[in-house]
Amino acid sequence: MSMDCWGVRGIGIVANKIEPYLDVDKCINLIREQTNDEVVPEKDDFDIRDYLYGDLFENLGDLLCTCDDTNTLTWDDGNDWSYYFLYIPPYPWDYRENEPDSIQEVHRRIIAAVQKVCNMSESDIENLIDDDINDVYWG
Repeated sequence: MSMDCWGVRGIGIVANKIEPYLDVDKCINLIREQTNDEVVPEKDDFDIRDYLYGDLFENLGDLLCTCDDTNTLTWDDGNDWSYYFLYIPPYPWDYRENEPDSIQEVHRRIIAAVQKVCNMSESDIENLIDDDINDVYWG
């Protein structure tokens, strides 16, 4: 029996922590954008979990990546169904023109993406951001 090992490193949040703050109207609008106005259930019948885990998005981290206008943030998975939404600093030879030039800029990008689907203040999101994610998982 073999064990897999993987690491998650960067600046970001555990995406699962935003689930209680998801705004139904914002999520419906995002899904309509992503599916070219495909029929989405009315607000009373809407459940974001119907669109997660392979249906439209792989998880909440993937959903948040869709909200990132800069295309510099990504997601990664931890253990036990936890997902990260984060910025992974690239090697110098992989830099793109739109790389953030400071930790504050990374925070701004994370906050902007989260606010596209959540009702959270900047300071509430800021409190979730970890500037030194460095987790190793075995499975």
